[in-house]
Amino acid sequence: MSLFDDPSMKKTHIAQSTTTDETPPIGDVSPAQLARDAAEGRRGAAWRLMLWIISNDKRAEEAVASLNDDRLAQHLLEFIAMGTWAGKPFVVPAKLRSPYARIRLGTLFMPDIVMPRQRIERVLFAGIGDRRHEIRSAAITILGEIGDRAGEPLIEAALHDPSHPVRLQAVKALGKMHDPSVVPDLLEMLKSGDEQMVNQVFAALVQIGPTTIPVVAKELHSASPWIRWHCMRALGEMQDYRGLPYLVEGLRDKDYGVAWMAAKGLVKYGKASLEPVLRQLQGVIPTLSLAETSCYVLHQLYLRDSRLMPSLKPVVEAVNGVAFDIALPPLAGKALNQLYADHLLPV
Repeated sequence: MSLFDDPSMKKTHIAQSTTTDETPPIGDVSPAQLARDAAEGRRGAAWRLMLWIISNDKRAEEAVASLNDDRLAQHLLEFIAMGTWAGKPFVVPAKLRSPYARIRLGTLFMPDIVMPRQRIERVLFAGIGDRRHEIRSAAITILGEIGDRAGEPLIEAALHDPSHPVRLQAVKALGKMHDPSVVPDLLEMLKSGDEQMVNQVFAALVQIGPTTIPVVAKELHSASPWIRWHCMRALGEMQDYRGLPYLVEGLRDKDYGVAWMAAKGLVKYGKASLEPVLRQLQGVIPTLSLAETSCYVLHQLYLRDSRLMPSLKPVVEAVNGVAFDIALPPLAGKALNQLYADHLLPV
């Protein structure tokens, strides 16, 4: 994914030229002077400097790096976010209206490559507090891309920003920082009921990875089926064996939708889910929900490996019988013994 390909950041106020899209001559002013003038808010110098930058001219990068003036970085952030410079509308050449230009200018904020980290942090931290939501969103996006943990408290606070696009960017950025301590705050966002937000929270949990499993597991006791459903969804997507017992237990969830999400997650674990699912069936008197979700897992597994069919098919077929709750436990035990005898499960 590109640095600035989020939909909330594509809305721009760059004025389009009505006469020509040909790039005007850059001129012979040195990049160092252009950088100083651009920091003063002069738009002509700004677009000339940016053309040098997207042309990968080292002198332009050196000019940006050597200029000890936060205003240049502030104006660059504003241009990336809104297409304006120093609060003024901006007519720029076609080259600067391209996605590549936005990505290339964004790389200037990679710490200690062009600008020093201290300057980048000052500008981005100030950007999170800007009155314009486009600036806040852009600053949070860049902090997430560079993985700057110093800005994490500010990004967490942005989860409560009045702007929906800013909140989305905050969730996305926290996912990229891989810090499991933010998981409770992310799970709290699930209560909004906003489908776009919920999907972003789910993606963030998966991106943070298996370290979130202990925290996610605690939320499986939530009174909200909505939260339990998304926790099962995340555990299934992570495909980490530490999450397997929670998914197996999820087959017994009192909410039918949660149990089915646990079943779909178990399928992704392949044969690793086979023994615990059968053992659970063997050890309880199954409800209809447990029987159906467990047999769904078994059915999907033998469709993927035909060697499992002779052992598992009788179990799956029994769920449609009148006394399935009586028939399933012994059939599950028989299937386990047969799988061990056929060396299809490790002893």
